[in-house]
Formats: sequence, structure tokens, C-alpha cells
Amino acid sequence: MKILMLHPHDLWYDPWTIRIMELARGLQRRGHSAILCHMPRKEKPEHGPLRARQPDDPPIYELLPRQKHFLHNYRLLCRLGNDCDILYLQKCFPASALPLLWAARRLKKPLHYDWDDNETALARMVEKRAFSRFQLAVYERILPRFASTLTYSSEALKQKALRMGFDPLLMRHLPVGADVQRFRPDLDGEMERKALGLSPDKLVILYLGQLEGAAHARRLVEAAPLVLAQAPNVQFLFAGGGEQLPELRRLAAASPAAEAIKIAGYVEASRVPGIIAAADICVACFDDDEASRCKSPLKIAEYLACGKPIVASRVGDAAWMTEGCGIAVKPGDLSSLADGILQYALDPARRKSDGEKARRRALDLFTWDRGTETLIELFENTILRC
Repeated sequence: MKILMLHPHDLWYDPWTIRIMELARGLQRRGHSAILCHMPRKEKPEHGPLRARQPDDPPIYELLPRQKHFLHNYRLLCRLGNDCDILYLQKCFPASALPLLWAARRLKKPLHYDWDDNETALARMVEKRAFSRFQLAVYERILPRFASTLTYSSEALKQKALRMGFDPLLMRHLPVGADVQRFRPDLDGEMERKALGLSPDKLVILYLGQLEGAAHARRLVEAAPLVLAQAPNVQFLFAGGGEQLPELRRLAAASPAAEAIKIAGYVEASRVPGIIAAADICVACFDDDEASRCKSPLKIAEYLACGKPIVASRVGDAAWMTEGCGIAVKPGDLSSLADGILQYALDPARRKSDGEKARRRALDLFTWDRGTETLIELFENTILRC
């Protein structure tokens, strides 16, 4: 089986491209063939690439950015997809979706749509151009109608697909995953603690993840004084970057808990397992908004794989992901978030017990290998059988 896989963002600089990269690598390991296409950033950010190419990566091709390069990108996708069995699209951005839709039509190839976020809701938060928001909303509504198969990352996206009339027999649940060899409980986080200037004698409360779109890291900054009032032996670490980073730094500097807050900013992907290992309690806080309801948060999968106790907001798939091994709290509520953290901060036995359960849950449900198997089963039992 040969699959052409397309993502509209930069594989090296954008953290959310990890999904398509790990699935492509999983297909390669199982004897299938993958070709990856992406749209590199026109202007590289100051922080440098988040990840580097691996020796066993599939072939990777660059598309030209923006819709004005439609014809060039269409021709490239037709050439690359000509001998492929399936064309695979993640995300509904027009600059990548339109040329792939036309390539699928011309080549008479089945199209798979990997629906991993509510892009319309995210665009309302971050996109300033009204026409771009409108265009993205249109594409997100119509893309499932052109897809032969579909994977969805969350229950909310499944329900959206069903309301659109998509055949439930042709879609599968494919939540986020973690590389359980890189993310594991026996990692030593002491080097990262030292590198980040964290106190060796205090518990580390970690918020990990990109600070774009539906990120709500500020809630942990706001809850920090409530936690410190009852558990002064804690410190807070924020790792990740994005457009919200300057505001997060400003909020932290103005907080009564400022001296207990460390903001690392962007970190290379190679450092992420060690940073999670340095934490005692991990946090995934969200507000109850449309974008968060559709999320399958990557940070939670990686926390689970590292065997960490997790405090997560009860919105979207977060409560299900941490079921039986974490504490679910009311979304957007500072008192509830602080109380969840305090339950772990004051109970080391529960931290240990829930951390062990977290690792088992990751192995059972949240690995990229499991996601790859889901894809292969879907394709072999639907597209390739026709």
C-alpha cells in the first residue's frame, strides 16, 4: 500500500505536524510506503526547528505556499500521487485541500480525510481576516463529502461527521498518541531541572504545549497563587511557545506567584520527554469553548506515557483520556483547577498510584502504533477491498 500524505503546515517548525509524521513513519515500519508533503513557513521563526529529519523518514516534498501556487502544487501532487493507492489529507486549509481534491479527481484515487481539530472554531480565535475565516469554515463543511474514508481525533468531531451524513462504517477513531519508547516513566528529569533552574527540593507543576489557538495556559498562572497558599513547596513550569507566549510572560511577571513560575518558551522536541520527566504533576487546563470540545490533546498522551499524575479540564476528550488515572476539574474554573493540583501535591501515594495507571492507559489506548494499525485496518477493509 502506497499513500501520499499532505499537511498544510511546516513539518519542522510546527509542533502539531507530529501526528502526520508519526503515522507516516508507522506505515513505513509496517512495510507500506508513505510520501509526505508539507508547506514550509515562508518566514522561519527565531527559535529554530523543533525537530530534525530522521534517517528512516519517508520521502518529503515541499509545496509552494498560498493558493496562488495552486497549479504548481496540483501538478506536483498529481505526479507524486499517480502510483499511490490513497491520497491522505490532514486539515482543511484551502491552499492544500484544493489541489489535493483536484488531484484525487483527476487520478481517480480515493481520498482520506484526517479530521483532528475544529479548524473553524480555532480560526475564530486567531485569524484576523474575515474572508479566510469564511473560506476555512466552508472547506471544513464540504471536505467530508469528498472523502472516501475519515478518521476523527475526538468524539465531538465524530458527531459533526455523523451530522454531515458521513457513513459510520467508513470512519474510525484515531486519537493522539505518544512514542512510548521516548516517553516513559524511567526517564531521569534531573538534567532538565538543572538546565531550567528549577529547585531540586520543590514539586514541579508542568504545563506543556504550544501556545496557539485553544491553549489556556494562563489559567494555570492565575491558579498558581491559590495553590501556593496551601502548598508553598511547589513551583510551576511552562514549556512551549506561540503567539500567546509574550502575554503569558507578562501575566506571570505580574502574578503574586511570580517567583515560583518558570517559563521556558520554545523547546526542541528532543527535550520534551526529559521535561515531562522533571515534573511531579502535569496539567492540561482548558476553557469550555467550541475548539476545546473537539480536542484530543497531545500533551495528555505524552503525560500518560511518562506515567505522570494529570489534572485536566473536563472538556472535550480530556476527561476520557485521563479516566481512572487523573483528576478532572471544571473547565475555566481557577478554584477547581487549584483544588485538583492540591489533591496531588498533598498526597504522594496517590501521585505514584495514578502515575502507574497513566502509563498502562497510554499503552492500551494512546500510541502512534495503535493509530497506524487503525489506519491500515480502515484502508484494507474499505478502500483497497473495493
